[in-house]
Amino acid sequence: MKRTALIFFAAALLAAAARAEETVSFKVTPPAGKIKMAEIFKVEVEASFPGNYSLKPDTASADSPDFEVIAFSKLGSTAAGGARTDTFEIAAKAFALGQSTFPAVSWGLYTSSGPAAAEAKSPSFVLDIIPVFAKTDGDIRDIYPPFRFLPWLWILAGLAAAAAAGIYIYRRALREGVPGSRALWKDARTPYQRAHERLEKLSASPLAAAGKLKEYYTGLSAVLRFYLQEEFSIDAALMTTADLARDLKKTGAELKTTLRARDFMNRTDLVKFAKMTPEDPAADAGNLEELLGEFARTAENARAAKAAAEAAARLAAKAGGRP
Repeated sequence: MKRTALIFFAAALLAAAARAEETVSFKVTPPAGKIKMAEIFKVEVEASFPGNYSLKPDTASADSPDFEVIAFSKLGSTAAGGARTDTFEIAAKAFALGQSTFPAVSWGLYTSSGPAAAEAKSPSFVLDIIPVFAKTDGDIRDIYPPFRFLPWLWILAGLAAAAAAGIYIYRRALREGVPGSRALWKDARTPYQRAHERLEKLSASPLAAAGKLKEYYTGLSAVLRFYLQEEFSIDAALMTTADLARDLKKTGAELKTTLRARDFMNRTDLVKFAKMTPEDPAADAGNLEELLGEFARTAENARAAKAAAEAAARLAAKAGGRP
């Protein structure tokens, strides 16, 4: 009996979904031409449905590894002959090169009395995503050119080897009781303080004034990446910008902070790899300083909450141990 009821319920759900697909018709207008990676593009969706319903998008359904939706907005609404037509605009960014499928978006049909009566999906479509590029000496340089990150791998491998050697020497010194060895290796600075000092040194350098913008913006990117690695244990140094942008949610920072950080990294990539000329390098350094402060506050709040929870747990354990 229970199995029969479940089968009936599933059949009812399928029937409701089918009715929704028949009740709602979509006209999707993708952006014309090819889309540049990490730049905002807009999709227009025109939906027609019975006039006694309202239509709302399920914003989470549009998320995918290749696309991130920035905003949904309603452009207008018309009614005629018992039917209603709403026009929506979806603003999004692409984070993969080549042909990528923008996912089908779920839409809920609502009555004035309560929850969604049914659900429909606007069709998916394919977009051509191209890199942001600039012509230099007759060539086109990709935003992710082949082997561009190879020197960083060697540099980071050397740093890791040096760190391992330093740890070995430090531990050996402790075992042998070398006076002052513990104080020699202690760095009392927080990850934020280290990042702030790195940024100050970079801002005071002559790189930007000398027109060495690629080197300057490589430094800005490195300051943020090393900070995220030290503060939040994100392996940021070897990640592509797209992968790191998706991992920023692990920091626990507010959405506006992670979006700003992603846009900042995209700008540094455009200067480093596409040789785009930035409008104001000093302003970008100031933007990075603000980002570091926002992430540092997030980390400090998380540490304070953890400490409070541990203190509460100790008090509870102590109170529970009383006779």
